Amino acid sequence: MVPPDLSVLIAAHRLHDLLPLAVASVLARAEGVAVEIVVASDDGTDYATLLPADPRLRFTAVGPVASGAHAARNRALAIATGAHVMILDGDDALEGPPDGIAQALDLAHVCGAVLVPSIVRDPGGAEVRRVPAPGARRYGFGEWRHAFSSLHLVARRDLVQPFAPFRLIDDVVFDLRALAAAGGVVPVADALAYRYQLRAGQMTDTAGARFDAEYAEALARIGADGFGFGAQAKQAARVLRRWRAMNRLVGGGGSRPALGDYHRAVAGYLEGRSGEGEPPPNPLPSLGLGN
Repeated sequence: MVPPDLSVLIAAHRLHDLLPLAVASVLARAEGVAVEIVVASDDGTDYATLLPADPRLRFTAVGPVASGAHAARNRALAIATGAHVMILDGDDALEGPPDGIAQALDLAHVCGAVLVPSIVRDPGGAEVRRVPAPGARRYGFGEWRHAFSSLHLVARRDLVQPFAPFRLIDDVVFDLRALAAAGGVVPVADALAYRYQLRAGQMTDTAGARFDAEYAEALARIGADGFGFGAQAKQAARVLRRWRAMNRLVGGGGSRPALGDYHRAVAGYLEGRSGEGEPPPNPLPSLGLGN
């Protein structure tokens, strides 16, 4: 049996109303390719009963509750059969034309992976940020340092590693490891996009101190043994150090910004950034948060 071209991994926790929309967004962009969507329940719900019967949908065993997105994604990854894999949060969606996935896979065949741009949207659907900006053709660790937003790859299966046991940045580490395995630079999809939907109560709607602690742990592990990044370990550490700095600047390292404020503040900072230096120690004026 020929394996699917792409496995889309979805961890589901209390997403009864939103998961069907995420699944539909994938199937609507799968023209010309074979996809499977692997749903890993993490709240005891049998999501198969909430979704239309479709042979392209697969489900991990129901049972674990609140094990964390990393654990649920690993359960999905364990049964995925696609030649390529991609993460999709159950409250997000894909955007693009009906053959958007096929176009992205054409680019992934060049070096094993392709970056899917992220469009951050507020609860009303308005665009808050787009990363990278339209027109970008290649994306590597240097550009990733300035992204300050989850970015996902469609990556060849043999280039990905299991998800590290983080509650908040497991996806960041997963995709950066895949970037490293692909050589550190990948093409950018020009048709497919990832809709990062801001929603009150989502996992990333949390205090900055929790992110800070996870960045610190990841950096310590990179310093200890490379943490699966191989020759790209120093580049990965530069990304995480800078992201940790921005988290501290916007969230104060401990506070909880209002929904969407992080991305608005980052956009304001980047628009005023000059050169390639690190964020200044006292960034409130350049971040537009001083008032």
